Amino acid sequence: MAPELIPGSATVSWDRTCLLFSAPCSGTPARHICLHSRGPRRKQGSLRLQQGPPAALQSSRASAQLHCTATWDRRRLHATRCTATQENPGTATEAIQEVPQDQEIQDSSVQELEHVQSPASVWLPQRQPPDSGRTRVQMGPISFVASGRWSGGIRAVMRIPRYLFKLSVFKTQQVVLGNSIFKLIAVFAASVPAILIGGAAYKATSGKTMLDGIANVYGAIYKIPGVTVLGEINPATDTVMNFFWLGGSFTFAVLLGVVTDDITVFVDNVRKGNFPVVADNHTLILNWNAYTLPLLRQISVSRQERAHVPGTDGPVVILSDRPKEEMDRDLRKGLASYNLEWHTRSGMPFSISDLNRVAAGSAQTVLLLQDGIVEDAGKRQVTAVMGVQTCRANVRPRPWQHLLPQNIVVQEAEKSSDDYMLGSAKSLIARSTQRHELTTLGGRRDMSMLLAQSAIQPGVASVYCTIVQQSLEDVEFYIRNFPQFCGKSYAEVRRSFHQVVVCGYLRPKADQLLCLNPPDSEVLHKGDLIICLAQTGYFEPDADGRPILKQLDKAAGSHALRSPPNAPEPECMRSMPKKIIVAWYDHDMKYLVRSLGRFAPFGSEVIVICPNDLEGMPENQAKGTPCHFSSLRGDPTQLNLVMEAGIWEADALIVGGIEKEDPKEADTLLLSMLLVLEDALLRSPHKRKNPLHVIGLIRRAETSQVANYMLDNLGQGLITAELLQPDELVSGMMAQIAADPLLAQLLTSFIYSSEGQEVYLRQPSYYQLPEDQPCTFQQLSELCRLRQETAIGFIAKEGGVELSPCMTSRRRYCSGDRIIVLADSGPPACDVKP
Repeated sequence: MAPELIPGSATVSWDRTCLLFSAPCSGTPARHICLHSRGPRRKQGSLRLQQGPPAALQSSRASAQLHCTATWDRRRLHATRCTATQENPGTATEAIQEVPQDQEIQDSSVQELEHVQSPASVWLPQRQPPDSGRTRVQMGPISFVASGRWSGGIRAVMRIPRYLFKLSVFKTQQVVLGNSIFKLIAVFAASVPAILIGGAAYKATSGKTMLDGIANVYGAIYKIPGVTVLGEINPATDTVMNFFWLGGSFTFAVLLGVVTDDITVFVDNVRKGNFPVVADNHTLILNWNAYTLPLLRQISVSRQERAHVPGTDGPVVILSDRPKEEMDRDLRKGLASYNLEWHTRSGMPFSISDLNRVAAGSAQTVLLLQDGIVEDAGKRQVTAVMGVQTCRANVRPRPWQHLLPQNIVVQEAEKSSDDYMLGSAKSLIARSTQRHELTTLGGRRDMSMLLAQSAIQPGVASVYCTIVQQSLEDVEFYIRNFPQFCGKSYAEVRRSFHQVVVCGYLRPKADQLLCLNPPDSEVLHKGDLIICLAQTGYFEPDADGRPILKQLDKAAGSHALRSPPNAPEPECMRSMPKKIIVAWYDHDMKYLVRSLGRFAPFGSEVIVICPNDLEGMPENQAKGTPCHFSSLRGDPTQLNLVMEAGIWEADALIVGGIEKEDPKEADTLLLSMLLVLEDALLRSPHKRKNPLHVIGLIRRAETSQVANYMLDNLGQGLITAELLQPDELVSGMMAQIAADPLLAQLLTSFIYSSEGQEVYLRQPSYYQLPEDQPCTFQQLSELCRLRQETAIGFIAKEGGVELSPCMTSRRRYCSGDRIIVLADSGPPACDVKP
């Protein structure tokens, strides 16, 4: 229903700039409409107008007309008559109100009309003529007429109380926003006049000294124990004490509120971390993703193993855009059994102020993780790296402060169109005068090489993961400097250790020349660093290597050490073609195709089952290509497609392309694939001689338990599975590089490069080892050196990977064992023909 005009409520007023019509209606607030706005240019005038209905009177069922007559001069609105008529079918309502003559135009009228439409343009300055008229001044119920000379001063005096009130509110706000000491001083200072007045009143009523009065009133105001307000000398003194005791309740409440509020704010700031981190040579992690918790766990283990290395005792600081409470909750739950000092701050990694809050300039290691947003990922990472470098440049170390060189490790985005920007930033940092080192690491997309290698040689990926993942029981690479080896051959160096395996050397003076598995005749230079595979960093060489050399001389008569250096490879050891089935859920598989083409033996066949259009598949494959690729379109979990691909004769099956899926969804796809494979192999009329080897990626640790139950309890020994956790693998690499930046080049080339030295699995017969004669691992290592290979461990027939065993340990190697060696990646691995 349309709002109705309230009879007698329509008014017209003049505010020096506009003739205003006010029409309150039932159910709606008053509406103010500007009827005429040219008045300021005229000292006086009159207006008679008729226009359509105001907004308050508009209705589809009603019409209204407005009739206004007004006369005014420069300062007053004189005779005014306004009639608003609202008509409905069959009814009519009239609202009339006459404005008294000589109506005063108040300055506050403009402030009260906040919703009045203002002019679209204003020409300034607007010059006002001098005031020579008389003005009616209203002071509450009292009104009087004053000349223009006195009216301005009277109004200024009338505005003084309001100004003082605003000033007191403003000063109070400044006091409240100040520090705690200043607020306490202000509260005590505000009570000083009351204490003095109370002391004088106490002295006058009790006859005691002024000092006694001040002390008693002070105790009453601030509720100090021992002060009494009853039982004084006389009733007048009791009245004074009671008055100030009651009045002091407000002062005491203010004091208590100030202290309580400051303590609450301080505790809240401590809980939320809204204060800078004070730390030197610490580890800084920027962003939060699935790698954060595994990375922190492995950093904790790495610090236990490298406790003797300087700079490994600093805290770990995390800066992420997640709320601090959520990060703290996840860290307390995920690191409950780990001894690691950590601090979290909520902020943006590319903000200089947030980076300064976590002391990014004084950090020894900065780990920049992916933020999960693919778009412009490279730009954000470069901005964060440049921000860290800016903070480093602004650091002014204290006299006793020693900052170690800063190492920045960047986890590259999975797919980004601006990856080139990181390369530009790396070149810029390399030319910088600051001591920075930028290292980039790939994510799950670089797991394709490990999947391909493990499909060709089951177990290779597990060897890589054992070396890279931080664990107190497993081994890892250490780079140590032993000056006594300067000028000695590599053969003398590697024979000088019996608890670790020497794998090569790093030459920093030659642009970080990395040499794995070098020739024995290679001579080490001054400053060369030895690369060893060991369980801990606490190892030293033997005395000139003489104990091991004597042992080798005694065993020189054995058949195992008489194989000629250039002995031909046995006929049964030549590489056999492989048939590999790939269950792929993504459209891009160029990385996997490249890796399979590099490592697969000549004549191998790869069949890809994928529900999408594939990118990166070889086209126009000529006859005689080393590896032939073909594809089947459809869901890999369909039983008919698996049977059509010839699962009964496949050597291995790779499950991949599920990295983009949710972790739970990705693991569900892998478990579904295992179930379908079990069913397909049981239905197949063809019997397998060896189990089918399945390689895949899992995102959650509990998935391996479910898969083990399916294969061990429900299966019939038809499938073996090698499941990799890329989060743990990449986190292990970042943790090792954080502990020792020199490992960056070694691990990136060792894990992600398909050129140079690779891990291979050899059968003992490859080295003509007799099965009936045990030998030491040192003797096995010497046999491997005859073929320019480095033995780093073995995989026992009964299962289990053992890396870097003691050189003096003896073992009888049978045909089911596999020798783990570092060898040139030229020829592919060799297997025994089934």
